[in-house]
Amino acid sequence: MTQRQLALVVGANRGIGLGVVKEFLGRDWDVIATARQPRQAKELQALAERSPGRVSILQLEMNDPATVDGFASGLPSRMLDIALINAGVSGPEHHNASAVTAEEIGALMFTNAIAPIRLARTLVDHLRPGSGVIAFTSSVMGSVSLNPGGHELYRASKAALNSLTRGFYGEVGAHNLTVLSLHPGWVRTDMGGPGAAVSVEDSAQGMVTVLLREEGAHRHAFLDYQGAEIDW
Repeated sequence: MTQRQLALVVGANRGIGLGVVKEFLGRDWDVIATARQPRQAKELQALAERSPGRVSILQLEMNDPATVDGFASGLPSRMLDIALINAGVSGPEHHNASAVTAEEIGALMFTNAIAPIRLARTLVDHLRPGSGVIAFTSSVMGSVSLNPGGHELYRASKAALNSLTRGFYGEVGAHNLTVLSLHPGWVRTDMGGPGAAVSVEDSAQGMVTVLLREEGAHRHAFLDYQGAEIDW
């Protein structure tokens, strides 16, 4: 029997991450899913129970550097085909660089930009050389050229993530991996709000389609959930 392909989905207890787990399962993949507090991730736990042997749930706190740095040591020996690092917070409610404290901007930047790259570096040797894809949930709001203003702190954090992913791609060239910065759309989640234009299901379906399309592409790209290129 051919072994199923394996995806890692970070931040899978709800919203887009949970939707991506469901989509991978629907396409006959196995999934390693992470949550800050796995026992409280009731929907993810129920999904694992309905898919015996297909979903592994691991604890991961992206705001804890030691946990991030040691996460890969707890992964199974199987190679990952795709890893999606789905982590992000909206930041201070005022979204204003003139009002932000050092502590607030430090927390925002660590969660949205630093921790994802820090985690990605530990995953490189666990991704299948030649066809592996490592993707980061970014945002069109991280585009410098498409920035009309507003939400400047969140925009800055996602622009920083995009810049770091570019440098990361340069680091992993010898592994022949594909690195993606993905915009999931404006999605109806706790962060996106009920008035957002895109459902979790449509976003997840599109993101997984893009991830599969890019296997073996050996490039770094900034794409939306429908596969369109976004200006940096």
